Parts: sequence; C-alpha cells; structure tokens
Amino acid sequence: MSEGADATQQFFEFATEFADGERWQLLRAKGWDDFEERLAETIGDLPVRRRQALVMLLFSLVEGFVDPPDVRAWIDDHDLLSDDGIEAMIAWLRLRRAEAPEVSPD
Repeated sequence: MSEGADATQQFFEFATEFADGERWQLLRAKGWDDFEERLAETIGDLPVRRRQALVMLLFSLVEGFVDPPDVRAWIDDHDLLSDDGIEAMIAWLRLRRAEAPEVSPD
C-alpha cells in the first residue's frame, strides 16, 4: 500500500472511530495518553484536507454540532476514501456548524 493510501486508510479508521460512540468511549477508557499520541501521530501523517476534515469532525463532535450516529450515517452514505468524499465531509460539517444555534458567552 502506498504512503498516500496509508494516510487515506488512517483517516477513514479515525473518522469511523469517532462515529462509533461506543468505541469512542472505549478508546478513552484504554488510556487518554495513548489516544492523544496516536491521534497526534496520525494527524501529522495526513494530507492537509484530510487533517482539516479530521479536526473539524473532532470539534464538531465535541461541540455537539453532530453526534456519533449522525456521523456514522453520513459516512455510510459517502466515500471517505476519495478526495471528493473528503470535500463533501468538510462541506457537511460547515453546514452543520452554520445550522447550530449560537451560544452567547456569559
């Protein structure tokens, strides 16, 4: 498998982990330090747009713009192994953020 294909597969594996709420919890339970290290290493190896999509996905989950079942359904309907699929994910996450209610700082 080529280096580009490896990065594409790594992105896909992380995206699907984030989309699976149960596995997300298990990842944290196994050790947050290990998860942080693995995520940092993977992000560093990804092409820029995949890195952007992964960070956007992570923050969208944390901020509640999407939830794991939404992400899983979206991933199941799209090809995240292609550049077009990555662009579609970025557009979808931007739309979800734009649709989210604004929270006023107190």
